[in-house]
Amino acid sequence: MGLRSPKGLLMGDAWTAVNTDEYTLFYNPASMGRHQRDFTFYPFNPQITGTNPLGDMDRFEDFPDDPNGAADVMMNYPVHIGANIAPGFKLFNFGINFIASEQADMLLRNKIHPTLDVDYRSDRGFIMGVGVPLGPRRLGSKSISGQQTTIGVGAKYIKRRGIHDAYALTGTDLLEIIENSGEASDIIESLGIVEGDGWGFDAGFEHVVRQGPNQWVFGLAALDITDTEFDVPENEEMRTVAPNKAQVNLGMAWLYRTSLMRGSFALDVRGLTEEMEMMERLRLGVELGIPGISLLGGINSGYFSYGAAIDVGILKLTAGFYGAEVGGAYRRTQSKRFVIYLSLFDFSFDA
Repeated sequence: MGLRSPKGLLMGDAWTAVNTDEYTLFYNPASMGRHQRDFTFYPFNPQITGTNPLGDMDRFEDFPDDPNGAADVMMNYPVHIGANIAPGFKLFNFGINFIASEQADMLLRNKIHPTLDVDYRSDRGFIMGVGVPLGPRRLGSKSISGQQTTIGVGAKYIKRRGIHDAYALTGTDLLEIIENSGEASDIIESLGIVEGDGWGFDAGFEHVVRQGPNQWVFGLAALDITDTEFDVPENEEMRTVAPNKAQVNLGMAWLYRTSLMRGSFALDVRGLTEEMEMMERLRLGVELGIPGISLLGGINSGYFSYGAAIDVGILKLTAGFYGAEVGGAYRRTQSKRFVIYLSLFDFSFDA
């Protein structure tokens, strides 16, 4: 998967059929058909995510000084940190985002033979896509009612530098790396970081029905079709960087917009072509607010999310807490996280 919308994360990531923000192309390229302005520009929009320090305060009381005690405390505790920026623009129903992203996830597991799973990704690249409305009509900003069916296609190029490996704590390799390396960047290099690049492709379908302030959206998106793999030069350890796995997602949403109130209710069903429990597939999200400020909440594979968003023209601020599954099964291992997002100097105009 690519970058995630901050509002989407706080609405349980049920964003396939909502996604009219800066992150449209990361969910469904067909949604570009709903872009109602001639030109929209997002020049500066950094986002920070990390492990929520308030989620397990009891765990870290009287933190042990010895390595074995520290390992017991950190066992099965996911550590996450991320920072990204995705400036871009939308021109009619075409859009592009440039990607600069740093993400690191670590998980210590298996008490008998402790192993540290490391997934570090440093991405640079871009994603672009277009939504093509079918038929002669297109819903515009002044359309009070009507319908629109859109198909979309997208492409992305990513240069990924990272690590996707597991390291045994009982062996000497990891200890030698830590002892012989100074800065954190030196440790990452010594762990065996590799670099690769690759192209990925997306496709989508969307149908919209608008009646006054009400809008119903049905969307279907196929992301990273046939997997987005990265070409990595041969190395002795046969290390690779993590690919973006193919995913087919279904989304439905009801949106309500007036000059005094806004509301959204969204449902996503993820991974239609993958084997997983039904509850693991489900995402639910809700938004309630007035123009300028919204309260957000949702459920992502059984984990709750909540937060708020402020939008005052050239400034957008979104912050909150959310949960993500990192154990590979429904409610196996929760990663409790926060997100803070700032977007400055957005503007739109019609020619």
